[in-house]
Amino acid sequence: MTAALLFVALAYIGVLFWLANWGDKTTPLAKRISHHPFVYSFSLGIYCTSWTYYGSVGTAATSSWNYLPILIGPALLFFFGQGFLRKLVLVSKKQNITTIADFISARYGKRQTTAIMVTIIALLATIPYIALQLKALSSSFLLLQNDDRISGSMLALSATLIMAMFAIFFGTRKVDVTEYRSGLMLAVAFESMIKLLALVAVAGLALYTLFNLTTVQTEQLTGSIWKHWQNFDFFSFNFIGQSLMAAAAIICLPRQFHVTVVDNQDKRHLYTARWAFPLYLLLTAAMIFPIATAAIHPGIGSGFSPDSFVLALPLMHENAFLTTFVFIGGLSAATAMIVVATLTLSTMISNDVVLPLMLRRKFKRNLITSSYKSQILLVRRFTIAGILILSYFYQQWFGHGKALASMGLVAFSLVSQLLPAIVGGLYWRKGHAYGVYAGLLAGFICWVLFLMLPILDAGNTLNTELQQTLITRGTLIALFANIGCYISFSLGADERLIDKIQAAAFVNPKDQAVFARRLNKNVKATVYDFKVLLQTFLGVQRSQQVLAHYSLTHNLDNNNAHPEPEFIAYCERALTGVLGASSAQALIHTVASGKRMAFEEVVNFFDETTQALQFNQNLLFTSLENLSHGISVVDKELNLVAWNKRYAEMFDYPENFLEVGQPIEEVIRYNAERGECGPGEVERHVEKRVQHLKNGTPHHFIRHRRNGQVFEMIGNPLPDGGFVTSFSDVTTHIETQNALEEVNMDLENRIEARTQEIRTINKDLQAQIDSRVQTEQALTLAKKEAEQANDSKTRFLALASHDILQPLNAARLYLAAIDDKTLSSNNLNNFEKLGASLDSTVHLMSALLEIAKLEQGAMTPTPRHFSIDDILAPLKNEYAIMSSEKGLKLTVRSKGVIVHSDITYLRRIIQNLVSNAVKYTDSGRVLIACRKRKHHLRIEVWDTGPGITEVEQAKIFNDFYRIEAGDNKGVGLGLGVVKRMADLLSLRLDVSSTPGKGSRFSIEVPYGESQFIQQKEAPKKGVENRSAMNIIAVDDDPENLNAMASLLQKWQANYQLFDQVETVMAYAKEHRAPDVILMDYQLGHDCDGITLIKTLREIWQSPVPAILITAVRDEALKQQTKEEQIHYLSKPVKPAKLKALLNHST
Repeated sequence: MTAALLFVALAYIGVLFWLANWGDKTTPLAKRISHHPFVYSFSLGIYCTSWTYYGSVGTAATSSWNYLPILIGPALLFFFGQGFLRKLVLVSKKQNITTIADFISARYGKRQTTAIMVTIIALLATIPYIALQLKALSSSFLLLQNDDRISGSMLALSATLIMAMFAIFFGTRKVDVTEYRSGLMLAVAFESMIKLLALVAVAGLALYTLFNLTTVQTEQLTGSIWKHWQNFDFFSFNFIGQSLMAAAAIICLPRQFHVTVVDNQDKRHLYTARWAFPLYLLLTAAMIFPIATAAIHPGIGSGFSPDSFVLALPLMHENAFLTTFVFIGGLSAATAMIVVATLTLSTMISNDVVLPLMLRRKFKRNLITSSYKSQILLVRRFTIAGILILSYFYQQWFGHGKALASMGLVAFSLVSQLLPAIVGGLYWRKGHAYGVYAGLLAGFICWVLFLMLPILDAGNTLNTELQQTLITRGTLIALFANIGCYISFSLGADERLIDKIQAAAFVNPKDQAVFARRLNKNVKATVYDFKVLLQTFLGVQRSQQVLAHYSLTHNLDNNNAHPEPEFIAYCERALTGVLGASSAQALIHTVASGKRMAFEEVVNFFDETTQALQFNQNLLFTSLENLSHGISVVDKELNLVAWNKRYAEMFDYPENFLEVGQPIEEVIRYNAERGECGPGEVERHVEKRVQHLKNGTPHHFIRHRRNGQVFEMIGNPLPDGGFVTSFSDVTTHIETQNALEEVNMDLENRIEARTQEIRTINKDLQAQIDSRVQTEQALTLAKKEAEQANDSKTRFLALASHDILQPLNAARLYLAAIDDKTLSSNNLNNFEKLGASLDSTVHLMSALLEIAKLEQGAMTPTPRHFSIDDILAPLKNEYAIMSSEKGLKLTVRSKGVIVHSDITYLRRIIQNLVSNAVKYTDSGRVLIACRKRKHHLRIEVWDTGPGITEVEQAKIFNDFYRIEAGDNKGVGLGLGVVKRMADLLSLRLDVSSTPGKGSRFSIEVPYGESQFIQQKEAPKKGVENRSAMNIIAVDDDPENLNAMASLLQKWQANYQLFDQVETVMAYAKEHRAPDVILMDYQLGHDCDGITLIKTLREIWQSPVPAILITAVRDEALKQQTKEEQIHYLSKPVKPAKLKALLNHST
């Protein structure tokens, strides 16, 4: 049985190890479960320790309903005290509180003394509580095991070591205890669930036992047993007093404060805990009733201690499975409490006691030169082990023969003395640290006089009820004394500025900013100083995380700038999570004061009686230890305050000879006695040098030592008094200088001999230089001419394309005017080929214009948010017919993803890629697919064409490069334009291809946001039949006018044509306004189309709809037409677009 129990216990601990480790993972499932509100609610069940699991049955068996107060008090607080709990959590999160000692210290001026007093009280209360858990574990194991060789002491020691390992492994992996320990909280919640299920199982077994009693046993049950439960006063002094103590303990117990406040990841979880945690406590109370009833029955519970009856009942029935399960429940009750309690106490002791002492020692001896993360964690681990060892010895010396409930109530009574400081700190601005000191001291004295001494004096003669009465009465007396002293001493205390700031932060956080600005108005430190401070105490990784989080909403780029008050407060909260409030406030205040030279200022905040012995802390920290020169610094009293290792090595001082505050006169005398100052009397050397330092005059001289070394010494006075001297070993430099002097004579002779030769060489070099200058000038001129030629070529290309587009426009209009229904099949075929040829020519001209604009830099993208379907849907319709004619399957896969780019240029890019895919694919399919990536949408165009070799893939984006593929031949401009536009939009363009199988072109577009999409105006319903439409067309090219006339005649419109500005002006003055104006842009040197449209509208006194038709493809022109409410069409005109605009305009 013993081996089996050990195996079960270790296996269960192993499960907790695994569960806690799994909960710390960042996988979605682990994060979703460990951050669930029910995990927080169940983790609050850590309140139910071995006292509740075992001791409540003992209390119920001996004192009837007296077991209820410890469960009713917390339930009532969580149900009716939500406002108090939410404020407690909100303020603690805002102040980055780590422990209850940190909370009280931060509220009352961040005094370290306050934190130490709270830590001592918490330690005195928690060690007996942990001893209670160890006692329960050893007692339950002894009840089950059948090996007399294993003693209770050995079991308790084993449990202590296992608990220490678990607490150290999962409680001290992070230096910042305000970080949510998801794995540990998940394990605690799991243990709470196991406890409840075990009690439910035992309660079920108890009911089964009670309902299967014999007739005689049943009569006994209905007689004295029910009388045991009926004769009870629920309004007794003990019942009400213990309920209040339990309600206070749910906040004042260090472990409960940690779980309720520090490990509250979301304030909204309190809403779930408001009903879930009281329900958990009520279920626990309900399960205790049948178990206690069975325990007091003479035929069932006789021979067993009531405190162990939970485990004894399944053992009586010889149910091994249930016995093991109940044993695991008891193990859960103890394990969770011990782990979290030791973790919390270790944080309090390390932050408020050990760490300040360690920092003070470090500051006195040397500089802060390394990270303290590992040292902080090491201190906490040793502290956890020490607390558990103390608890073990307490259990061995004082834990025998006392009921579990009595030990728990004693712990409750002491820790409840923290309640006035917590409640007053949240709701009373006048609360002061002096009031806390006086209250805690008075409460502790009364607790000893009226509680501990009577109990110790009575010994084991007290019965349970009288003992609980003493505990309740002593607790309330101590509490009233505490409150009285707290109020009276707080009213009589003088408030400092930091007291007012912290009071505002805790009572009314809105007023905190006003006081913070007053405190930080004279900040002299820089942002970089605070970054170094965070890195020193948080470690590099955590400090980077903290600064990155702050940088999301604030700018930290300028390291030399003075920090804002918000950043100073943020740094203090971050350090509070590691050092505690008092230590963090001391460090922040020191750095903020700007006294980086005064090293001793840092020490003063850890011990106010320490005198100023050091200065220039930051200078030494950043440079002294890394310099190859020796440095020594003396203050204005001529005492040595700083030096580096190199200085001690250069003069070979004995170990520990140099000390902070040592008179520099002693150091000079020591050097003079060794002959370092040269020949002469020692005292004269000392007097001379000391007087030199007193005068504060700079000096620079060379000292030759007897061993042949040569030191260069440079001394300068400091602004506030004192002297800094640097020592450089220049022996090598001097030796080199002497050697150079010896060689100098020989060199002078050689120089004189070769002077003439050098002059000749100089003349040759000058000639070469002149020649090179001429060559460079010629190259520069050639480069300039080449650039001018390229610009001329680009302008010529643009102008030539413009001129070519004019007759192309006329050709397209003539072609559209032809009625293809009257053509024969042969002519119809020629008609279609003519249209295709015209489209190819227009495509070529468009590409040339686009290349010209791209090279001139005239194309400026206008990115906006839009749905990718706005591009893909029209392209699908545009190429569907062409694809079906070639027997290709065109597929578009899109889900309407919102992107952010220039819709015009992006459409041009995708259109070119789709056009090439359809053009070069003879059979198979063409696929346009949209694939979501993390930061962008990847648009891919797939085809089953001939493919592209790797050699050609490197050339296809070059201008005029084309791939021969059957009868489909291009001019080689499309992909060149695509590449240029993709570069213009800063989009990644990619290609992959397999010869004989097909190609894939892709482009990556950043995501957009739906709320920024411009709402499209509902299109107006056009009227197709425009036989009565009156149109005026103006163009300086008669051929274009004739072509337009043919097209308008085909559409049965009334029209007037003009090729002179004066003619149309005269017509406008004599006739009424037409329905639409068709206007060319370039009408001559003196007038343009937009100006003429505005003039005509003024003549007709009407905003006549107008369409500007031009070969100028300029974004500025398009914007201007939009501002003037003029429609824009580029030449050559597509008749379908023109007809659509005419219908829309009228």
